[in-house]
Formats: sequence, structure tokens, C-alpha cells
Amino acid sequence: MELQPIQKTTEQINAEAESFLTAYHPSKSIPIPIEEIIDLKLQMDIIQIPSLKDAFAEVGLDIDAFISSDFSSISVDKFIQEKRNNSYRFSLAHEIGHMLLHGYLYSKFKFKTIDEWRVFFGQMPFQDQEIVEWQAEEFAGLVLVPRAVLKDAFKKVFKETEDLLKIAYKNKPELVTDILVRSLAVKFAVSEYVIKKRFERDGLLSK
Repeated sequence: MELQPIQKTTEQINAEAESFLTAYHPSKSIPIPIEEIIDLKLQMDIIQIPSLKDAFAEVGLDIDAFISSDFSSISVDKFIQEKRNNSYRFSLAHEIGHMLLHGYLYSKFKFKTIDEWRVFFGQMPFQDQEIVEWQAEEFAGLVLVPRAVLKDAFKKVFKETEDLLKIAYKNKPELVTDILVRSLAVKFAVSEYVIKKRFERDGLLSK
């Protein structure tokens, strides 16, 4: 069975992310309560699996979680869920991205276990695997760090740390980005990497 993903632009993915937030968290207050949305509003099970990440690493995949083909559950690595909250939240949003963006692919198969997921994913050419993962990653970033909210938070943090930023810029300009990234990562409860990517996508630093 051919598994070919539909090409989507960042703007199209952002529209999906905005629709999701409008439906399940219209206030867009941060941090986005992605676990609560999945558990209480989507009524999906979040299943903790010990060493799930290691099992995928054995076959060369960097996977923290996966969603079942019937979209009834998301399985998550136990260590990630318990010890890496930012990664856990991003993984949950990433899997919801797969549900909304790739449901037409997932629904063609029946899988709930790691081995069954490997068979499903392995049927896609590598370049198509990269496409679906990029799309889900983009969705997760836009859901957890919505554009308009990021813009407002950026302005607020910039104002709050303006004196510090001036000193940093004078002595070590590269620290300006670091200060802003760290502050916003805490506010949105995401990794600094996610904030940096959102900065790049929205061109905030250039402004």
C-alpha cells in the first residue's frame, strides 16, 4: 500500500494549529495545557512505556512517543514523561500533529505496539518519513508557541530585560538571543531549541 504524505506549507500547518487551539484552548494562555487537552478534552489515553525511546533507538529512530492508528492513545517513553517535561509536552503535541495532518495515512493501518508502528513507518521512503516528521514538528511548535502569543511575550520579555540586554549587547552581543530564548522557554514550557526555531520562523530577532 502506497504511503505518500501530502506536501504542506508552514502557513497551512499554522492554520491547523490555530484551529486546534481555537477548538480546545481558545484563551491561548501559556503554557499550553497539552496534556490536559489530550486527556480531558480529546479523551485519549496516555500510556507510559519503559525504555520506549531505547527500543526505537535500536533501529535507528529517535522517537519519544507514538500515537495509535485509531487515535485512542499516545504511548510515551517513561523517562521522558517523568524527567523531561518540556520534551514530554512537545512529544504529545507532535503526536497530535500526526493525527491531524496524517490521519489519512494512519487510518489505513491497525497498530498499537512498537513493532506494529515500525512496520507502518518503515513502509514509507526515507524522504517521506522526513516530510511527515517535519510537518508534525512544525505543528507542535506552533501549538505550544502560538505566533501571536510569542510576539506579545517577546515584547514583554524584551521590555522586562531591556537593561540587561543593553549590557549584554555592549559586551557580548550573542548573549542577547540567549537571554530572550531562556526567558521565553520557561514561559512557554518548551525547550530553548523550540524557541530558537520559532524565532527563525517568525523573524523576530531581525525585527
